[in-house]
Parts: sequence; structure tokens; C-alpha cells
Amino acid sequence: MENIESMTIVTAFYDIKRENLDDFKRDYTRYYEYFAFWAGVKNPLIVYTTKEHEEAILKIRKAKGLESKTQVIIKPLESFDTSALEKIQKTFKDFDQTQGRKNPQNIECLSAEYCYLMYCKPYFVCDAIERGIVSRQVLWLDFGYNHGGKFYQDSKQFDFLLTPQKNIEHDKINFFSIKDNEKDSIAEIYFNMNVFLIGSLFSGNIQAWIALKEHFKKALEAFTSLNIFDDDQILLVWCYRNFPQNYHVIRTYEWFAALDNFIPKEICQALKRNLKESLPYRQAKAKYKEAFKKRNAAQCLYYGFLYVWYKIFKDRNAA
Repeated sequence: MENIESMTIVTAFYDIKRENLDDFKRDYTRYYEYFAFWAGVKNPLIVYTTKEHEEAILKIRKAKGLESKTQVIIKPLESFDTSALEKIQKTFKDFDQTQGRKNPQNIECLSAEYCYLMYCKPYFVCDAIERGIVSRQVLWLDFGYNHGGKFYQDSKQFDFLLTPQKNIEHDKINFFSIKDNEKDSIAEIYFNMNVFLIGSLFSGNIQAWIALKEHFKKALEAFTSLNIFDDDQILLVWCYRNFPQNYHVIRTYEWFAALDNFIPKEICQALKRNLKESLPYRQAKAKYKEAFKKRNAAQCLYYGFLYVWYKIFKDRNAA
């Protein structure tokens, strides 16, 4: 039987000068803080980066007593798929990726380098696979996951081992969705920018990751042939729709709570959370406001009750 206790985490950090974009003010030091929040997890960790960030990353893991479980791989970002980078850059140069988009100020509409970095996620994992330094089950986790306490609130609690829980299928890539389904076409998703599959974490075995990398290559060709490109979240949808047999989608109701699928139940129940970031909370609040504007008393009562329940009682339970 496969030893899931040794599940490897792969992540990456490359400074693409986000702070130079008008509406994106997070510089690389903020991402050190984000990483430090979850860096106490006890899994073997592989981080792809450049030389100037190696010391800081190792220092963060060393402070958690986990330096021996950490490998920092120094590799230029452009070297993972030079051809893909050139195609993405040309697409951004020749065609305005902000045109007709719901949120044209978002980084994925402005930066070819950002979209390439997101595209490289399965490349990082597959590079680690080729080096023979991962376990059979691999979890991709964004370097800045949880944004330093946006959902999970106490970094001191992050001292456990992430392991696949009962919903995870080991022979497929596991994606996490914030909707029950998505009926919009790929083109509509590109323009309305509504997220279906979360790009910040996904998991699978070695064979599934190798397949995902190949599917990303096909997705790149499909998108650039239409003179468009986007970040990884729409690529995941394309892969899922074209190769459904390779993927397993799990519903989550809070963006960052997708990680619950890798946290042992007794630990998961004890974690402090900011439930004001939960989708049910925000949805109930929005529905209440909508019902109030329409003067629908029944819906006001229903969604008002849900709103208060999430705001007061759920917050108390999480404290």
C-alpha cells in the first residue's frame, strides 16, 4: 500500500516585480510572510526559486525545525518552457488581454510573466519527479497560500503533517471548485473572469502530474491560437473538460479551506478560522442585501438568519 504519510509538497517563488503594476502592491517580502504562516507543516517541501531567495526560504523552515525536510531548487524560471514563455509574451504584446475583461486591472490581464509562472506549476512538479525527489503523492501549494492568515488564523497551529483525506482520489489530479458546476463556455469564463477551479492547490500521483503537464501544453496551444492567454485557473477548466477521466473535482465552500482535504479531522476541527472569508457568509450577506432592495420579506428573513448565524454562531464556534 502506498505510504501517503510522505506526501511531498512542491511550491515556487519567483519575483516578477508585481509591485511595479499599478493595482498590485504586494512586493516579494510580503510573500515571505505569507509562506512563513504555513511553513510549519511537517511534509517534505521542495521550493523552486532563484539564488537571491534561497537563504530567506531556508531560514523560515529552519525556524520551524524543518530545514532537513526542505530542498530549494535554483533554476531560472524561463528555462522550464522557453517556447511557451515566448508564445505567451507574443500574445500579450500583439493582443490586448484587458479588452472586454471584467477586471482588466488584474495581474493576469497585464503580465505575461505572471501567466507563464502560473502555467509552470505542473512543470515544477514534473521537474522534481524527474530528479527523483518526490513521493508518489504530490501536493502543489502556492507559496503565498492563505495570504498570511486571511482564512486560517493561527500559524502556530500549522505544525502537522498534511495527508490526503477520504475525498482525495490518489490516481487522478484533484481539483477544488467553489461552484457546484460551471456552465459557461471557456470564452465566457475568459471574459467574465469568474473562477470555477481554484489554482492555489491541487494534488495527485506521479502519473497524473505527468499527464497534467502534457495537457497544459495542449491548453497553451489552444488558447494562443485564439490570441488569448490567462492564468492557470482557466487552464484547469480546459483540462478538466477535455480530459475528464484524468481529474477529480471536490467542492469547497471557502477558498482557502480546500486545504482541509489534507488535514487530519481532529486537527482540522481545532483550527482557528476567519469565517467572514467563507463563501456561505459572503453569499448570505449578498443575498440579504439583494432581497432587501427587492423588499422580499421572506427572503430577507431567510438570508438574514443565515447571515447572523455565520457571523455570530460560527465565529464563536471557531474561536
